[in-house]
Amino acid sequence: MLKSVREKKTATRIKMMKETTARLTTRCPIYDTVQQLLQPEGRTSWCGRRPDKGAGQAGGTVVPLDKAGAQARVYRSALELPVAWDKLAAREQVFLSRNYLLAWEEAPPVNVEMAYVVVEQGEEAVGVVALQLVDFNIGAALPRWKRLNWGLRVLVCGAAQVSGPYGFAFSEAVPAGEQAALLEAVLQALRAPLGASAVMVKDLNAAQFPAVTAGLQASGYVPFRFEPNMVVEVAPDWHSLDDYLEAMTSKYRVRARRAFRKGAHLGCRSLTVRDLQVHEARLYALYTAVADRSDFSLLRLQPGYFARLKAAFGPAFKVIGYFDGDTLVGFCTVLRSGTASEVHFLGFDESYNASAQLYLNMLLASIRTGIEDFGSRRIVLGRTATVIKSSVGARPHTEQVWLRHSNCLVQALLPGLVRFLRPPMEAEVGVRHPFGE
Repeated sequence: MLKSVREKKTATRIKMMKETTARLTTRCPIYDTVQQLLQPEGRTSWCGRRPDKGAGQAGGTVVPLDKAGAQARVYRSALELPVAWDKLAAREQVFLSRNYLLAWEEAPPVNVEMAYVVVEQGEEAVGVVALQLVDFNIGAALPRWKRLNWGLRVLVCGAAQVSGPYGFAFSEAVPAGEQAALLEAVLQALRAPLGASAVMVKDLNAAQFPAVTAGLQASGYVPFRFEPNMVVEVAPDWHSLDDYLEAMTSKYRVRARRAFRKGAHLGCRSLTVRDLQVHEARLYALYTAVADRSDFSLLRLQPGYFARLKAAFGPAFKVIGYFDGDTLVGFCTVLRSGTASEVHFLGFDESYNASAQLYLNMLLASIRTGIEDFGSRRIVLGRTATVIKSSVGARPHTEQVWLRHSNCLVQALLPGLVRFLRPPMEAEVGVRHPFGE
């Protein structure tokens, strides 16, 4: 009797192991948690990563939208995205590209999950929306309020890891007003099923997206302004760093060349995938040192992110490392995005900043990369450090974050709460004008 029971238990375990192995070998395991891989097949919730078996050849899970003839097809991995995603997201938006999303999913932050939506009208795909589910804790994100242990799950439309409007793209055949209505319908339909209590639409410029921002405001979203995104507009006659420097007034040109002299004793080179793997621990330590000094941090990268991005984009992603002998003391990253260059994450040893002007040297190296290597017309330096970024020619671009909470009381208090918790912004009166305008 006991032998029979043991044999049955053993057979059951073997069957479960075979089923799990089959799932692992037919899917890429980096996109699934163990819990999701082992959840029962009969589970009906579509919040897991497994695509709906009844969704047809297009895959994904179909969610009706509160708009005649429109539906959202939801995917939980970039591996599963249809060709329609590539067509609609192809207009110079690297952070919406499948290539980037796959690399991002290989080393996601611990508090972030992804969801992707293809918006369909009839049988035609007319738009794509990239969503992130962020488990946001005020104490962890805002060092000034580290004792405030209050968390919530936020549905973010866009990329929490970068500055800019990288949350959606629609067919040019869809009018702007219709785009705004479809985007709001998607966010409204998916917030509760994805378990979020608040929705954030990231980094929209009202002049660039007038219909979308007007639609969000009409739907009760509250706009907030944070640090501006700093952008260098590359002049048509700048073909090299020397052209860029010659366009500066004498004061700023001398300042840049002094920074070059101070940092000349450091070795500087572009890092390969192998370099990034060898120096992975040091890269992460330098990145973390900078992140720890930040007034606000919505998420933290995981080790290996830069190597994965380099493997995915090759020469279109530059990691510039600074060495004191054999020791890596700083790095900056630049990713080509169509006609723009996105200056991505960086890290450096603060003790080298004064003696070698390391941060200024990295800004100038990023600009050189954008002009000479990528031929970019815009170089996006991102938020924070407004004054020093303006000293290398970046101008502030105001972008608003739009928020809405599902709780009516919290929604009413939202403007005051954000003003109370928001980190102090750097005064724009200190903005520099190195080109004399």
